[in-house]
Amino acid sequence: MENFTAYNPTKLIFGKECINKLHKESGKLGKRALIIIGKGSVKKNGILDAVTAQLTQANIEYTLYEGIKSNPIYQDADKAVAQAKEFGVDMIVAVGGGSVIDTAKAVAMGYYVEHSVWDFFSQKLRPKKALPLFAVLTLAATGSEMNPITVLQNDETGVKIGIGSPLVYPTASFLDPEYTYSVPKTYTSYGVADLIAHTLEVYFEPSDSPLSNHVAGDIIKLAMEYGEKVMENPNDYDARANIMWLATTALNGSLAAGKRGGDWGVHNFEHTLSVLFDVPHGAGLSIVYPAWLKSFKGDVKEKLDFLAKKVVGEDKTGEDFIAALESFFEKISTPTRLSQMDISGEDKMTSILENLEQNKVSGNFFKMDKERYENMLQLMA
Repeated sequence: MENFTAYNPTKLIFGKECINKLHKESGKLGKRALIIIGKGSVKKNGILDAVTAQLTQANIEYTLYEGIKSNPIYQDADKAVAQAKEFGVDMIVAVGGGSVIDTAKAVAMGYYVEHSVWDFFSQKLRPKKALPLFAVLTLAATGSEMNPITVLQNDETGVKIGIGSPLVYPTASFLDPEYTYSVPKTYTSYGVADLIAHTLEVYFEPSDSPLSNHVAGDIIKLAMEYGEKVMENPNDYDARANIMWLATTALNGSLAAGKRGGDWGVHNFEHTLSVLFDVPHGAGLSIVYPAWLKSFKGDVKEKLDFLAKKVVGEDKTGEDFIAALESFFEKISTPTRLSQMDISGEDKMTSILENLEQNKVSGNFFKMDKERYENMLQLMA
């Protein structure tokens, strides 16, 4: 077990009508806010109205930036920074899923500098200060509501990058499971795939941390159980609540205790699919992860066998776990093959290989090369 430091300053407020506490939390930090949203669903379902009512109750003026896409781009963050500066905000309020929260984190860092936020992502510069950030979660998936990570992409250069900074832990996050009722079934299933991928990528880091390993197995088992329930009945509060908390727990740092982080090779591979074909992140992960497991099964046999016993049954092996995971993805209708996302043909495979090589895609502990790329692409076809 590795040495570790546990730190997470985000205040998590969970449950029905928890948004009613936003005015108390936000009112402590200033009088002007930038609200960031996605394509507008929170306008239609009343969530944005609930948020603005809370800000008004706290005597906070606000301005709105909308239009964040599911694979967020740095240009939107730069535009939102300009709007935030013009309005003179004291805080950011992100209302949406991981893409909106990730963009908000970039805006929070970008507010105090004159350069593009992309300079942070390309590692040219490091942030030294950030605005306070509040997150109102509407999609259970990325865990961004309780971690210091943000991921944006640059469509011009074909790069999608994640960075981390303790400056961008949300000050407080509001998680009302009812706010996820209106999420389409497709994105609900992608979110479940995303939380499972996060769990696996921390789990497969080679260090032995028994408690983390057992919790990881339980998260995956529960994600499968409640994932099926929420797909059968999208308004099942208990199922939505459990999926929401599982997604947060998968990437709030608790699973990394006693480990050296995680192996993010699958995420790095999936970023190529997102940046080239605008594949929703969770959908890409449900395609890549089974292929990664099949390709690396000899390297992670002991850990696979442990997961099989935890998740599938005492007499099961790693092969059974891979089959069960792929079967589960198919059952909740998240893709497991590139062809299901209309990605096929020699030209597209060549583009994928070129982008993987350009970005030197690999894992932290399980390395990939061109031969491995080709093997995994065959398994994903």
